[in-house]
Formats: sequence, structure tokens, C-alpha cells
Amino acid sequence: MIFDTNVLIYLSKYILNPEKILIGDTAISVITKIEVLGFVFQNSAEHDLLLNICNELKVISLSDEIAEATINLRRNYRIKLPDAIIYATALVENVPLLTNNIKDFKSLDGKVKLVNPLDL
Repeated sequence: MIFDTNVLIYLSKYILNPEKILIGDTAISVITKIEVLGFVFQNSAEHDLLLNICNELKVISLSDEIAEATINLRRNYRIKLPDAIIYATALVENVPLLTNNIKDFKSLDGKVKLVNPLDL
């Protein structure tokens, strides 16, 4: 399963239970790592927690295949570049996308299963 950026934020704010979320084969796109760790935190403990989570998860780099899938998504749908990269990563990896922003992805091609972490 690929985690959207909001999943990591919810984990850092203890909105989600890590024991329910951090199970099985879980990964993040490199863009998720950039988004979450590029934020300037007022609370260094929250940054450290997110850094530890990112270090524990598999980080999927931007490959040519993911780049091509992202290009196709951007051509065919009105989607922000980070969201397109995250969705394309799940598409290429052929795994579900765990996101609380279902609406951001629902209008896409439907080839990726969308899972809301708050429903787990």
C-alpha cells in the first residue's frame, strides 16, 4: 500500500493508530517524503517522529515508468503534480493508495484502489 502525505501527518498527530496503519508492505512515494519533511515544524518532536516513520517505510523513487504515468495523468485530468506522482506510484506498483483525500483522486482513471485510513 502507498501512503498519501496526509496519512503521515495523521500518524504524527496521533489521529491514526500506527498499529492499524503500519502493517504489511507499506511504502511512500519520494514526493510524500519531500512534502512531509520539507514542512517547517514548530514542534521538533513531530518532525523527528515523521523522519523516523519515513526511515521505516520503503521510499519509492521517481522512475521513468512513474514519470510517464504522471505525465498521462496530468494530460488527462486536472490534478496537482504531487498528487499525480503519488497516484502514479500506486498505479505502477499495482497497490492501493491510502488517503483521506479520496475526492482528490476519485475522478481519475479508477485503476488504483483508494482506501480511507479513517475507515480502518
